[in-house]
Amino acid sequence: MSLYVSGCRNHCKGCFNPETWDFNYGDPFTEEVENSIIDGMKPDYIKGFTLVGGDPFEPENQKALAPFLEKLRAAYPAKSIWCFTGYDFEKDLLTGKLGDADLVTRMLSCLDVLVDGRFVEELKNPGLWFRGSSNQRVILVQQSLARDEVVRLVAITDRLYVRKFNECDEEGLYEILGDGQTMKFIEPPFTRDGTREFLRDICIGKGYALAAELKDTGKLIGYILIKPCGDGLYETGWIFHKDYRGRGYAYEAVNAVFDYAFAELGASEFTASADERNQPSLNLIEKLGMKYVRSEKEDGNLLLVYMKNKGNK
Repeated sequence: MSLYVSGCRNHCKGCFNPETWDFNYGDPFTEEVENSIIDGMKPDYIKGFTLVGGDPFEPENQKALAPFLEKLRAAYPAKSIWCFTGYDFEKDLLTGKLGDADLVTRMLSCLDVLVDGRFVEELKNPGLWFRGSSNQRVILVQQSLARDEVVRLVAITDRLYVRKFNECDEEGLYEILGDGQTMKFIEPPFTRDGTREFLRDICIGKGYALAAELKDTGKLIGYILIKPCGDGLYETGWIFHKDYRGRGYAYEAVNAVFDYAFAELGASEFTASADERNQPSLNLIEKLGMKYVRSEKEDGNLLLVYMKNKGNK
């Protein structure tokens, strides 16, 4: 379910809804309208609510929307609330520069996901998920507020957020990469220092990996490699927390990463490899629709190499 609000000062070139720039456009937002939305959210098949515009964070809109969002969140704590704004999360919303800082804080406290930034027509890309131009960001709001750094969402599944890594992921990543059982057919388990360096240089610095996080608890349960190798080819691989195996999480997350890369990154092919002794990984590779292409020797072990292309996704 969505609510379009009126009033926007950003006036982005190429805006899909310019009539909503006018603060007097549309019908009044009354208590009756509020109640109809809250009642209309009751069915289980309605998974969430989206606030769009115009711009919900314009000062004129904050006074009505803050208490409404609090009512909505109280009524449906398990349903998602998304919001789109042309303003910047850190520069405009967190600094208190836009309207009433307390009202902005109350609004943000109710949101799961915020898509921020002006629409820039020159950066328009129809293949982007959840946004119109590449400068805009998809932000996990509660995680960002709790960790005091922007946590950027990449893909979403029924049970998981697939997102970019952040510095605060060190402990969660160490739980995965530092476990000997988990790393048995991959490489020696990481030390804490090795995990910190890997997170800083590879996951964040080069952006070669994505994190899989449980929606309901926020726990980091998986690492997914997404390394560009040129000409649309990407190398992938995945390592998931031992306590969350066998429940379909890896399949769910990696499929979402494939879809994201084919749609947004211009990927045409993925390659993945697994030790011949690692039957659970080989089973997952085949379930993902990857096709065997060759075998390789590495450190005396036989690796089976698979490939998936955009055509057989």
